[in-house]
Amino acid sequence: MNDKVMTSIMFIAAISLSCIAAFYSIAGLTAIFAAAVVPIIIMGGILEVSKLVVASWLYRNWNEVPTTFKAYFTVAIVILMMLTSMGIFGFLSKAHLDQAVPAGDVSAQVQIFDDKIKTERDNIDAARKALSQMDAQLDQKLSRSTDEKGADKAIQIRRSQSSERKKLQNEIASAQVAIVKLQEQRAPIASQARKIEAEVGPVKYIAALIYGDTLDQNMLEKAVRWVIIMIVLVFDPLAVLMLVAVNWSLKKTSPKVEEPEDLEPWLNYPIDPPKKKLKPRKRKWLEKESDPTPLPEEADWPEDRIDTISQNGNDGTHYDPNEYVSQAKTIEQEVEELNKPLNSLERLKQKYGEPNI
Repeated sequence: MNDKVMTSIMFIAAISLSCIAAFYSIAGLTAIFAAAVVPIIIMGGILEVSKLVVASWLYRNWNEVPTTFKAYFTVAIVILMMLTSMGIFGFLSKAHLDQAVPAGDVSAQVQIFDDKIKTERDNIDAARKALSQMDAQLDQKLSRSTDEKGADKAIQIRRSQSSERKKLQNEIASAQVAIVKLQEQRAPIASQARKIEAEVGPVKYIAALIYGDTLDQNMLEKAVRWVIIMIVLVFDPLAVLMLVAVNWSLKKTSPKVEEPEDLEPWLNYPIDPPKKKLKPRKRKWLEKESDPTPLPEEADWPEDRIDTISQNGNDGTHYDPNEYVSQAKTIEQEVEELNKPLNSLERLKQKYGEPNI
C-alpha cells in the first residue's frame, strides 16, 4: 500500500476516533455537571480541538521550542487526555447504571413475589402440621383405649376438632389459590428479568473468568469497572498518538527544501541560503545566478583589473565587484555563442590576450 494512502487512512481514523472520544467525553462530563450542559459542551469541544492542535504542533517543532513550552504543553496534553478519559468513564458508567437500575428494579419485584409465595407456602405447611397434630392426638387416644368408651371419646374429640379442621383446610385452599395468582403475576416480570440477565450475560462471564464461578453483585460491578478502565486507557491516548504518527509520516515523506549550492566567494552576492521552500521562478533564477563563469587565477586577470586592484585603498579608482559580475555575465554569453568546451583561462586569453605579469 502506498505511504500516502496509508497516511490518509491513519489521519481519517485518528480524527474519527478523536471525534468519538470527544463526544463520549462531553456526554460523560454533562452527566457529571448536569446543571451546566451547554457550557460543558462548548468547553469540551474547544479543549479537544486545542489538544490535537497542540500535540501536532509540539511534535513538529520539538527541536525549536523552548524547554518551558515543551514542559507546559506536555503537561497540558496529559491533563486534557485525563479529562477526556474521565468523561468517557462517566459516560460508560452512566450507560451501565441505566442498564443496571432497571435490572435491579425487576429483580426486586421478582423477589417480592417470591417472598409472598413463600409466605403462603409456609401457611400451608403450618395448617398441614396442625392437622397432623390433630390426627396424632386421635391416634394416641385410640391406642390407649381398648373398650368402646375409648372409641366414643375419640369420636367426640374428632367432632370437637371439626371446626378447627375445616378452618385449617380453608386456609390451605386459599393459600394455594393465592400462590397460583402470585405465580401468574410473577411470570411476566420474571421473563423481563431473564431478558435483562441475558444482556448482562457477557459481564457475568468476564466476572467468572476473574473471580471464579461464585459470583455476587459486587463482583459483577468490579468486573464492569475493570472493563471500562481498559477501554478508557486505550481510547483517547490512541487517538492522540495516531495523530502524532500522521505528522511523523508527513514529515518523513514531505520533499526536502533544496538549498542552493555554495556561491563563489568572488561574486559576493548579498543573498543568504533560503530557509523555506522557494517558488519555481525564484529557484530557477537563483540556480542560474549561482553558476557563473569560474574565477580565473590572479595572474590571468587583465592588466587594467590588476591596476585597479593595486589601487584599492589608495586615492585611485577602487575595485567594484558589481562591474566584474556584469562582465562575467557577458563572457558567459559569448561562450554560449561559441559553443566550445574552453576553460576559463583560454576564454580570457581570447578576450584580453596574454596577461602582462
